[in-house]
Amino acid sequence: MIKTSTLSKTRQPLQSSLLAGVFIACASPGFAQPVDAPVPAAAAPAVVIRGADRQLDENLRAHLRVLSEPCSAEQRRLDRLLPEVTRDVERAAQALGYYQLRQQTSFTAGTPCWSLNIEVTPGQPASFGPPQINITAGQYSGSILLPNGEIGEIDPFARLLAESPVREGAQLLHSNYEDLKSSLSAVAVDHGYFAARFNRSELRVDLQRNVADVTIDFDPGPRYQFGTINISPLDELSSRLIGLYLPFVEGSPYSSDMLIKLRESLNDSQYFSQVAVTPQLSMNLAGGASGGTSGGTSGDNRQQAGAHIGGRVVPVTIDLTPRARRSWSAGLGVTTDIGPRLTLAYQDHYFNRSGHRLNADAALAPTRQEPNLSYVMPMRNPATESLSISTGYLGQQTDAFNSDTYRVGVSYRSTVDAWLLGNEWLRNIYTNFQRENSVINELREQSNLTISGINWARTQSDDPIFPTRGWRLFGQISGASNAFLSDMSFLQLHVTGKYIHPFGRGRLLLRAEAATTIVDALGELPVTIRFFTGGDQTVRGYQFNSLGALNELGEVIGGKHLLTGSAEYDFEVRPGWKMAVFYDVGNSFADFAAINLHKGVGVGVRWMSPIGPIRADLGMGVGSSTEKDSFRLHITMGPDL
Repeated sequence: MIKTSTLSKTRQPLQSSLLAGVFIACASPGFAQPVDAPVPAAAAPAVVIRGADRQLDENLRAHLRVLSEPCSAEQRRLDRLLPEVTRDVERAAQALGYYQLRQQTSFTAGTPCWSLNIEVTPGQPASFGPPQINITAGQYSGSILLPNGEIGEIDPFARLLAESPVREGAQLLHSNYEDLKSSLSAVAVDHGYFAARFNRSELRVDLQRNVADVTIDFDPGPRYQFGTINISPLDELSSRLIGLYLPFVEGSPYSSDMLIKLRESLNDSQYFSQVAVTPQLSMNLAGGASGGTSGGTSGDNRQQAGAHIGGRVVPVTIDLTPRARRSWSAGLGVTTDIGPRLTLAYQDHYFNRSGHRLNADAALAPTRQEPNLSYVMPMRNPATESLSISTGYLGQQTDAFNSDTYRVGVSYRSTVDAWLLGNEWLRNIYTNFQRENSVINELREQSNLTISGINWARTQSDDPIFPTRGWRLFGQISGASNAFLSDMSFLQLHVTGKYIHPFGRGRLLLRAEAATTIVDALGELPVTIRFFTGGDQTVRGYQFNSLGALNELGEVIGGKHLLTGSAEYDFEVRPGWKMAVFYDVGNSFADFAAINLHKGVGVGVRWMSPIGPIRADLGMGVGSSTEKDSFRLHITMGPDL
């Protein structure tokens, strides 16, 4: 015997098939919504189900319509409802593939309310046979050339079918079959197949084989394309600059993902207070002609991704409201490494119509002063790359050294793929000329260096301020040569990482940092190029920059190499407050043969304040003869990543 669960043989447009899908879902087994039952004052019907696993039990209860019967129902009335209960149980079981289910049901009238006993023997659930899914090639086929030169997605349905739970041997769930059809329709609409239709969609259950055979013939039809791109004119910014943000051009295959990407890029540009990207679907689903790009796009991006097909185009309107041109900000903070800190910032968001920016900022603290000025120019792909010319000063006054560093440089920032490490890495290539005057252990030094380098950084987390899981990685290679505007030569490698993962009641936070320098002698390195440890961000329990390689007199002079690590566990003790325990280890050293790692342990308190986490840690150094068994308070603020 073969039971046909759903069957649609007529050729239907997508809109009609969606309505038919709703009708079929109502007429065929599926996951029903629980029936709203009256809320009794003191009693409710008792439903006892035996022989069902949790999933089947929940679906049986969701299908029972008899729960609306009042508690005062008589036994005769309840017995007349047994056929209805039997049908409900059968429908609920078949929705999960249990076509061989046997059942026994009975009512018992009583006080304060009646009860229903259901005993089932589910049997072996039916499984999907090899699905026969045919997606007819649309009128638009072949590779798609995107504005960035990459080859676009050829078959937008391939990933959906690869991940679908409708596969041979899987348990029959009618909801999976219906979800597959809905997903095919949704993918079609998202990718511009607005005339998509099901030529055939059928689920047949062979009760003798206990197998469900799926047959779907889906015709996406022709793919629509992007038509006229209308950009609202702005006095503040050129249409050419805005056109550089477009991830598609007129004639590119329609994709809702591209529209979302465009909106996100414009929002992230910091040029606009409001962004609206609107496809004019209602105007062109029946066909129409396209024009050019109103407002203009970049000349390099005017290549056509494909010929227009039968006038099936979707114009796009981009409405933008520029933000205020200039902004100022000020802030106060405190850490035990540098003390109280005042930060000031000024930004001219669009210095000219080409979108150039002028940034000025200063961070002022008793032991550290750092003003900077930069001029930033967007490049060919302004959403992911920019060129910056900057200058600045860094003054440091610590117990280990004092320094004054003047800098001028240029850097190129872009978002790239990092080979096996994934995409969306921020890459920075830079060259800086710096002059440094320093005093360390009463020895005055002066140096001129032209330092070039490249670094990569990426942060991923489930929350930017209070993450429960996530990670951050940073890697850098830098160096200088005495053959080019430098007093000395060196090569330096530097890697840092942090990892956060939920563990038990709280979070486990792991941190590591490693660096090495290739140089003839440690004394040749300027103090700002050397490595020091100790303090809030390295080894707690020790004073800021109090650890490092020592000279003959036992004075800290910094090191060529660095190695630190930390393990921390925090957990909530009340809403908005956490306790933490930690173990830090590390040091900087002049030679790998003379590694002397210092250790710090302690406890801490975290307040999840409205402006971000504020931390207070009490650390004890346990690896230094000078600071062993001494306690030190560390206060920091800011995101964990």
